[in-house]
Amino acid sequence: MVFKRSRFSLLQGVALIVSGTLGAGVLGIPYAVAQVGVPLGIAYIVGLGLLIMGLNILLGYVSAGAGGTLQLAGLARRYLGEKGGYLMAGITYVMLSGVITVYIIGEGEILSALFGGPRFWWSLVFWAVAALFIFTGIRTVKTVEFVLSSLILAVVMALAAWSAPHVEWPNWGHFGLSHLLLPYGIILFAFHSTTSIPEAHSAFQGDTPAFSRAIQIASLTVILLYILFVLTVVGVTGAETAEIATIGLGRALGQPVHILGNLFAALSLATAFIMVAVSFRDSLRWDFRVPRLAASVLVAGVPVIIFALGARHFIAVLDVIGGVMVSLEMLIILLIVWRAHEAGDLPVSRPSFSRLIWLIAALVLALTLGAVYSIVVLFT
Repeated sequence: MVFKRSRFSLLQGVALIVSGTLGAGVLGIPYAVAQVGVPLGIAYIVGLGLLIMGLNILLGYVSAGAGGTLQLAGLARRYLGEKGGYLMAGITYVMLSGVITVYIIGEGEILSALFGGPRFWWSLVFWAVAALFIFTGIRTVKTVEFVLSSLILAVVMALAAWSAPHVEWPNWGHFGLSHLLLPYGIILFAFHSTTSIPEAHSAFQGDTPAFSRAIQIASLTVILLYILFVLTVVGVTGAETAEIATIGLGRALGQPVHILGNLFAALSLATAFIMVAVSFRDSLRWDFRVPRLAASVLVAGVPVIIFALGARHFIAVLDVIGGVMVSLEMLIILLIVWRAHEAGDLPVSRPSFSRLIWLIAALVLALTLGAVYSIVVLFT
């Protein structure tokens, strides 16, 4: 067994999934929302958030029905065959390498804004410290993630309270339909948490009801957190919202908010880096039997090489990873769900599953349109 410890509590499971969701995406959401307007932006957040919650619950059912410790590539191999497993592995590993690279880019910008100095070197300092957790066990990660997730919630509440007197209501009324689809990839990226679902399932050790509750509570917590963050940042900075929201908020409101906002950003990226990297490592171990040390070195090494070779643009990388790679990964997950249902491995009755068809259809439509749009934008 990978998890040689007691079963997670509900609160620990929620913290694990929340920390696997929060990350670089939340820092880009206010910029994307500022381009289209707060009402439409919140509709994006709620709509995509609920759809991804549904997808995560379906993925949780698959993990429960499959048994054992499998990440996405292993589940794809079981239900889609050897070629399906390799396809999912290719998409997932390219995506996760890109995700971790985004965290390295963003953390460098944030630490540079806080302490001064070159962003490049701050990115490398962050990577050197955070990468140490890739080589530790899940027991250590569980404790670190719980503490950091609690700090994030506290910092967001403090940030919202401090910024509230400076909110200008007209900033919430702007509409900009010329960038109508811009938020799609960025917000989808911000809700991406599929790699943390099999990780959390393994930690719950077969307690499927508690696992499902943890997914729902974590998803709703993240939706509310994103809405609060958007209302705060866009309400203050309006059309001048920066690509990394906390940097622009700090410029607008002075040193205390500058420190508080960038502390939130730094914590968000740190928790996400650790959770995504550990999930990536465990996928290599569980699904392809890569030795622990070799898997850890690969997960730590490939993203920093991508960064060193020139990946530097935060929003551009965020949009491509979210709009293209995350959409493709989630479409394959839906196919896995369907095949698992046909194999009788979903703990859901046929009448219940027939009601889920509408959720699956909505996800397929949204993900396909979003992926096509992102690919068109990428090559135009």
